[in-house]
Amino acid sequence: MESGQDAVIRTLLYERRAWKVYPYGVTVAEFTNCISALRNKLGNDGLKDEPISGNILAGDKNSLSYSRTPNEILRIVYGNGDEHVPGGFYPKGGDGVIAKSYLVLN
Repeated sequence: MESGQDAVIRTLLYERRAWKVYPYGVTVAEFTNCISALRNKLGNDGLKDEPISGNILAGDKNSLSYSRTPNEILRIVYGNGDEHVPGGFYPKGGDGVIAKSYLVLN
């Protein structure tokens, strides 16, 4: 399901890859390349995100979707590269059992 949704989004971005992103003055392709690089950096477990290109389905050499562990996902959505420190999309931390199990309580 998620791969299908991702493919639709990647298709729309690819169609608009040369458009400028206001107010940044970079193209959609450049902007999404930066997002992919940031997600890879924050995830801290290798190359699991790739920029938009002619490849609509992001995947490995066997065209399988990249998997992410819960801690990799939390590092990305918290926006700080640390699954134990809330931030980003979840400034108070995730509310699920898995997310709560990673939180460092003060």
